[in-house]
Amino acid sequence: MTEASKIEKANALAKEVFLANLGLAGKVFEQSQDLFKQTEAKLKETESKCKDAYSKRNEFFDSLVVRGEKVQSDAVSKFESSKTQLTSKIEGSKSTAIAKFNDSKAQALAKFEELKSESNAAVEGQLKTLREGFDKVKSKVSRGTAEVSEVVVEATAS
Repeated sequence: MTEASKIEKANALAKEVFLANLGLAGKVFEQSQDLFKQTEAKLKETESKCKDAYSKRNEFFDSLVVRGEKVQSDAVSKFESSKTQLTSKIEGSKSTAIAKFNDSKAQALAKFEELKSESNAAVEGQLKTLREGFDKVKSKVSRGTAEVSEVVVEATAS
């Protein structure tokens, strides 16, 4: 190979390397353009979502308020239901307690009356025994007074 052909080959190779670098730069530029377009599209999509979310914030807030009102309503309803059930149970227990108390009271009064009758009967029996004893003493005292009177009359008559 001659020197001119070597230079020509080196120039061709240099030109190819230059063109390859130029092609690489073009390819990088194209890919960066595609990446830029993709990023720009995603940015626009994100911006659109943000705008939608921003425009729907009042709607979202209102839906949260409605949900909060429902939760509150459900809680109050459950509370009222529990309160009603508890009040019903308390009233039932109260009625049962009053009924038991009245039964106990009636039994106590009946027992008191029974004991009172027994006590009155016992007192009447004691009074009867005392009266009989008193009548015996009275009749003995009366007989004794009659005998003393006879003795006094006999003594004064003599």
